[in-house]
Amino acid sequence: MSTTPRISVLIPVYRDWDRLRDCLDALAAQTWPAEDFEIIAINNDHGPAPAGFERPGLTLLQEPRGHSYAARNAGLAVARGQVLAFTDADCRPEPDWLAAGWAALQGEAELVGGRVGIFIERPGLLAEYDRLFAFPQERYVSQGTSVTANLFVKREVFERIGPFNGEMQSSGDFELCRRAGRAGFRLVYAAAAAVQHPARDELGALLRKNRRVAGGFRRREFELAGRSRAELWRTVLFTMLRPRPRYWWRLAAGSERTGGLPLSRRLGVMAVVILLYYHFAISVLRRAPEKHEH
Repeated sequence: MSTTPRISVLIPVYRDWDRLRDCLDALAAQTWPAEDFEIIAINNDHGPAPAGFERPGLTLLQEPRGHSYAARNAGLAVARGQVLAFTDADCRPEPDWLAAGWAALQGEAELVGGRVGIFIERPGLLAEYDRLFAFPQERYVSQGTSVTANLFVKREVFERIGPFNGEMQSSGDFELCRRAGRAGFRLVYAAAAAVQHPARDELGALLRKNRRVAGGFRRREFELAGRSRAELWRTVLFTMLRPRPRYWWRLAAGSERTGGLPLSRRLGVMAVVILLYYHFAISVLRRAPEKHEH
């Protein structure tokens, strides 16, 4: 039996300890041999973790400086696996998650983005919206990126290009994947390597996510890319804020992800999409102080 696990699972956590318990229970049910993977959870808060998280194969670290990418980097510093598997504290990996992720890396790929399914805890319009539109991972991967809610990376990638940008609050996963792509590494999609994520069912949670992602978009596409503030304003005012009547019509007609919903629910979801789309565009222009938003 190998003394060094082939896979290291890295999970940042910020005060979401109840859902982390569910995540750890799901990892305990993996078909991948328990002795062949380790779990590293990184507390991204200044306060200590609550009691009751001592489990075989679990290492609990604390990295209160920075945001989740800084926490992931702290995990990378001690991880021993040949493959680094990333997920979030509020995700529930399916039983074959590790086995399928490992299998997808046995071809020509060095990175794998797995499927992120959405489950609804409290039914409602906002949860229905999130089920339909959150985490379009297959599309992300086709564009050369993946979310760290479900990402497998061979160790050699980090050895070549370095860790995540620990200064980023959001979009550090996209930035890493694009850096890997420029270095010649290949990212593929694996539907069988799946995790489940709870739907956001409160408007405040959706708006907070929108602001966080908008900030990451601005940082990645403009500030790190060296593009000017004038280019930022042009992009938002003349591209992102343009009306999108054809797209809104497809949502209402049921030809854009909403086909399984009755008309009244399609119209409601369309209204949420419009609200969040323009909220995102306006948020890109704002430089809000960075803080933890989950």
